[in-house]
Amino acid sequence: MRLVITLNDGAVGKDGKFYTNLNLSDCDIPSDVNALQWEEHESNKGHIEFKSPLMQNQEITELPTWINACIVKWQDAYDAEQAAILEAQQTGQ
Repeated sequence: MRLVITLNDGAVGKDGKFYTNLNLSDCDIPSDVNALQWEEHESNKGHIEFKSPLMQNQEITELPTWINACIVKWQDAYDAEQAAILEAQQTGQ
């Protein structure tokens, strides 16, 4: 699984499928985090980018627990999109 999360635009990308403007405020993301990138399939590592330009990226080898809430937000957006597609197909639009 490849994950990209950017807080500036509320974006969560999973395996290349992105949703933006998600409300991530209740995901318990530390306030100093700006973004996260993760590659599970190839390397099982990633990094966290911080808001402060004085802080260097933090390399990670496991996902922080708050990422689960972000994945739930992504899944909710994906499910809503799929339901809308199915409804449009059923109504012929």
